[in-house]
Amino acid sequence: MRVEANSRTDSETPVPLRDCSPVESYLCPKLTRPNTRSITVMLPAAERTVVVVDDDEPMRLYLSETLTSGGYDCRSFANGATALGWLASGDEHVDLLLSDINMPGMNGLDLLRTVKTVDPSLPIILISGLCDLAMAHGALRAGATDYLLKPVRPADLLGLVSRHVDVVHSKALEAVKEALKRSLGARGASDGNQIAGLLPIFEAIGFKRFETLQHSRRVSAFTLLMARDLNFTRNARGALEIGSLLHDIGKAGIPHNVLMKPGKLNDREWTIMKLHPQLGVDLLFGLPGLERESQIVLSHHERFDGDGYPQKLAGEAIPLGARVFSIADTLDALTSDRCYRPAQSLAAARVEIHRVAGSQFDPAVLDLFDRVGDWEFEAVRKQFPDVS
Repeated sequence: MRVEANSRTDSETPVPLRDCSPVESYLCPKLTRPNTRSITVMLPAAERTVVVVDDDEPMRLYLSETLTSGGYDCRSFANGATALGWLASGDEHVDLLLSDINMPGMNGLDLLRTVKTVDPSLPIILISGLCDLAMAHGALRAGATDYLLKPVRPADLLGLVSRHVDVVHSKALEAVKEALKRSLGARGASDGNQIAGLLPIFEAIGFKRFETLQHSRRVSAFTLLMARDLNFTRNARGALEIGSLLHDIGKAGIPHNVLMKPGKLNDREWTIMKLHPQLGVDLLFGLPGLERESQIVLSHHERFDGDGYPQKLAGEAIPLGARVFSIADTLDALTSDRCYRPAQSLAAARVEIHRVAGSQFDPAVLDLFDRVGDWEFEAVRKQFPDVS
């Protein structure tokens, strides 16, 4: 059973509204919606209610039937306005909203923004057959909890819904926040307002894959080890560290079933995945003092031979910090377990990294890499292990 803090009393029962549009009814202050997600424990799927909104009837039926087969109680609607009208009634507790984006009338983003105004803690997953930079950016900015790309396999749908409604995220989320506060606060490179601006981004990433934070902290530490012999000012080192920590923030806007696909990405999925550097820069836009950090976010997948992305920069046109970081990122990837291969040893990883010197990596930066001892890299891995 759900244990609720600030449970609604009889005096707080929503008052039915007449002669109001669904949007007006949902946003009306008379419709009291106290925060009932403060204290939550595991709940059987059968006691969870998921609202499905999609104007395409076959897709709506497929989503609803898949969720029902997983034990969820579904309420499905053909458009956002009708869904809002039902939500405004307050007849049932809702645990998650799953909505298509491209719908006539009120689209998925409009529905998301309206619902978030009243119930910011309600998980909302957007689903679409299209994914481009503008759409991903809009979904993330509007507060989407996650994002799915059509076609959706039943396992992907059930797994993602379960991730957001069947497990407790509060402790994991607080751990992410505290880790970020420690990481950023100790560097003196950002003020409280800037930290507040970064936390929601890591909330999105942490919900998708908690170990993303640990990976980011490892590669940030690896990068600093390699850069210690560079004549960087204190501020430049701070920018290098934070830029490394934030390098993958753009993945918060990548559809879950693309980001977490266990096998090889197809051409369409790979095109979508390659949006994340630009999306990351867009997320940082407007946060003061992160110009140098943004260079790493944008350029961390560039290659020394010019065959990287998104700008196909080559040689010294790639910012130095990004050239250093790319080696650290590859080192962590090679020495971490993947679903398709076990982790390599540090010795094997060094051989592989040197194999692509001059093509993927700057040979001059490899000299910095060689100066760092294995024990130093191992110490970082022990300090920031993946969360099991």
